[in-house]
Amino acid sequence: MSLSLKDLYRIMLLFRFFVATLFAMVFMSPSWAYNYGQSAFSLQRYLDANPNQQPLIEQLSVRVHSQPIPMSTSQSTTQKIAVVLRGSADLPSNQAWIVAFKRRMQELNIDFRLDVFHVEGEADISLTLRTYKRIEAANFDYLIVDGVDGYNRPLLEGILKHGEIKVLLLNAMAPFDAWRLHPPLMYIGIDSVKMIHRLASYLERVLPAKSVVDIISTKEASLNQRYCQIFVNEWNFLGRTARFSYQVADQAESAYHAATEVLDRSVDTLMAHFIFSCTPNIAQGVAQAISERGASTATTNAWLGQESISKASQDGIVMVTVLEMKDNVAIATAEAIKGDIESRLLPRIYMESSLMLTPEMDEQTRQMTFQQATPYSSALWPR
Repeated sequence: MSLSLKDLYRIMLLFRFFVATLFAMVFMSPSWAYNYGQSAFSLQRYLDANPNQQPLIEQLSVRVHSQPIPMSTSQSTTQKIAVVLRGSADLPSNQAWIVAFKRRMQELNIDFRLDVFHVEGEADISLTLRTYKRIEAANFDYLIVDGVDGYNRPLLEGILKHGEIKVLLLNAMAPFDAWRLHPPLMYIGIDSVKMIHRLASYLERVLPAKSVVDIISTKEASLNQRYCQIFVNEWNFLGRTARFSYQVADQAESAYHAATEVLDRSVDTLMAHFIFSCTPNIAQGVAQAISERGASTATTNAWLGQESISKASQDGIVMVTVLEMKDNVAIATAEAIKGDIESRLLPRIYMESSLMLTPEMDEQTRQMTFQQATPYSSALWPR
């Protein structure tokens, strides 16, 4: 049986995907692949080494935080855009990103078609392979990817080296030095280092010196790197220590059991007790465990996307809630595409900030702060 050139090309492409992914699985752990030589200082080091980036970042920030300015020139073609998001389609974070991105693109008067793909990373490697194969074959103009791991990294590198699709990478901590010769159009995310620094500083101010502090972090490499480990380092830097540190799956049930064990080991019920919850899922389980104690003096933190934040705050269980400005990440992505179409100079990286809800705020201030963090997707987030 003879094979056509087209069939041979497909076989060669599939084999290349297979070899690249096998290499990632065998020689790189997901944690190492996600770190990819980065640390909490990577962003600042990059900015220090590239001072020309700061004015471009500030220019983009103005556009992100201002009313949209529609494109005035006519577009000869529809922009074909693919976005690969982690997790299922019903996750509030994924729904919110799509809503915010589409709305901003429409306000910018960009003619576009958006194809959305959802992957689970190591949970379904074959789906990741098929997804990127479809994207390469479909000749998209732009590819937006939610994070890098050991499974999509070699596939992304192939796309970047070919240079036919412009890539925007979400949720990286800083530009990857290994990609400096074929970089994405832009890295876009939340400045997690600055966010965790603010959170740790706030807790250091409000928690008495003799407070008991425990930490429940996640085994998931990307989240652990972006949130948990930074908090541990910052807490130690402030001269404070944690009594116990647990690492669990990023699930409310796992966090609930860990928090229950932590609370069981708290002898002095009158001493202030704070449990740092590394992710929304962990915070959900921790808040449930504390609420079931009734007379417990323990408190925790909450995150945007967590169920029943308002009730937990009213019950005194939540001391502070962190609101990542996720809508602005989607807005920045849309503004970056507009800037590229208009041949503007763009920064290599753009990092958004975060806000906090604290007990000192009245209800009106809390609502205004929440709306500021989620200008397009406020109705989609649980509270």
